[in-house]
Amino acid sequence: MGSINANSVHLKGSSIVLLVANLQDSINYYEAIGFIAENIGGHIHMNHGAVTFILHEAKHISDVRPNSSVEGGLYFDVFCYTNPVELKLLFETFQSKGVEIVNGPHWSEGWSEVTIRDNNGYCIAFGAS
Repeated sequence: MGSINANSVHLKGSSIVLLVANLQDSINYYEAIGFIAENIGGHIHMNHGAVTFILHEAKHISDVRPNSSVEGGLYFDVFCYTNPVELKLLFETFQSKGVEIVNGPHWSEGWSEVTIRDNNGYCIAFGAS
């Protein structure tokens, strides 16, 4: 294979798979807050800038268990980074759409953050510096 160096590979981003109770309800939820749905290879990708959530419908609703709901888990399942101006715009969108806000908003010069809970219980944190 020669001298391939993995450090020279430029990754563009990552995706997270969210196991959801109802695929269409989840698509509608994320579209309402600015994500764009795209069907790629039979999988629904919800895109917002460099952030992609791949939605996959669970066979059993009891299988939808966000990590943030597990004792000892973090307060978020996904963390998204942006800049302070766009974070305020997101927060205004969340408020106008009646999105459940579970943490924040916390505004400061060095770091600002807000965390929402989606329709499947996933806590999505948005932060900016």
